[in-house]
Amino acid sequence: MVSGGGMQVLLLGAGGREHALAWKIAQSPLLAALTVLPGSDGMALLPKTHCVPGNAADTAAVLSLAAQIKPDLVVIGPEAPLAAGVSDALRDAGYNVAAPSQAAARLESSKIFSKSFMTSHGIPTADFAIAVTPEDAAQKIALWDVEGAGIVVKADGLAAGKGVVVTHDRAEAIATVDAFMRDPACSVKSDMLLLEEKITGREVSAFALCDGHGFVTIGYACDYKRVNDGDLGPNTGGMGGYAPENWPSTAARTFIEDHIFARVVEGMAAAGTPYCGFLFAGLMIDGDDVNVIEFNTRFGDPEAQILLPMIEDDLLPLLLAAAEGTLEGQNPPQLKSGSAVHVVMTSEGYPETFGTGMRLGEEISLPAEMLAGGSNDNALLFIAGARKDGDTWQNTGGRVLGITATGSNVAEAREKAYAALHRIHFTGAHWRSDIGR
Repeated sequence: MVSGGGMQVLLLGAGGREHALAWKIAQSPLLAALTVLPGSDGMALLPKTHCVPGNAADTAAVLSLAAQIKPDLVVIGPEAPLAAGVSDALRDAGYNVAAPSQAAARLESSKIFSKSFMTSHGIPTADFAIAVTPEDAAQKIALWDVEGAGIVVKADGLAAGKGVVVTHDRAEAIATVDAFMRDPACSVKSDMLLLEEKITGREVSAFALCDGHGFVTIGYACDYKRVNDGDLGPNTGGMGGYAPENWPSTAARTFIEDHIFARVVEGMAAAGTPYCGFLFAGLMIDGDDVNVIEFNTRFGDPEAQILLPMIEDDLLPLLLAAAEGTLEGQNPPQLKSGSAVHVVMTSEGYPETFGTGMRLGEEISLPAEMLAGGSNDNALLFIAGARKDGDTWQNTGGRVLGITATGSNVAEAREKAYAALHRIHFTGAHWRSDIGR
């Protein structure tokens, strides 16, 4: 446990998810100081928070910073440091880390490993085939009822939300294979592909915090992956989402805990790769039928921006318990009643899967009071891809920022979120108008 004087916390990451984590951690009365590598100009405005430039996936840089600040806890937001083994190096150096090891992170970094794990441990998921060459993929797709049942083509590795195509068009499936495996202009590159049965139902993301041998459930969120209204256009890292009200059912939640989260924790421990940190299960629910679409080995983005404002309790004790392996007996965090809605603003040209270019460096008109540490639940602003140049904000990435609002129901939260969003302007700004509708 941590001695008196307050906790020193190190957070790795720079996006909207990390801004939301920093915002929540900074509220803790247990916190002495929060250091973020590399952080953002938005996070730098939070109380007790200091941002340090650098690469969160650079093990040597992270260890050097940790040696300087001697954190009581390290929290890792994005997937790249996990895949690079940063969490392992920190644990080996004696730090408490609320994040999975490189081996455990294969649940996300390799979709093929993940599907094989699910099959081995009786975790419900869609039928699938593995393709190791474009020719192998074409032969397997030829045997598939693409037009009738549909097919999902997934890159094996990390692809920032862009390595998945769902289609009922055989030609599009083959073209996706060629793009992912052969086309140098495509930002998604994969030596192996997962060909997956398309399953139907209502999609939801479930979140748990794990300590290697147990877990507590964090909550549920529904996100919108395609770039345009009506679920049209290419997949993105996420265009927004909401916290569903009174769904999934109590029976479905019990099933998710017993047959998905518990089996992951037990299976990973049995394999000698205990799972610690946030676990994200992307689910498809059809009546009483629950299937796992995928696992992510960190809090979601934009789901963190949806759920963290819903949590009433101090999150820091739970994060420390996860890192120390002492979650047993801890209660899940208390959530506010009602709902939260999060809407993402993106740059023109996003998601830029084929290098078409995005319109960046545009000046953002941003009301100053929206950047005052986020004390107003009607308009919580989380920066994802923007920076300050003097007194001027500019967009620097695809997903620029997001607005979260809470309310007594989805409709009220949605109204507040869009009212706030319409106060922000920059050339080429794009957002979906149907989040939470």
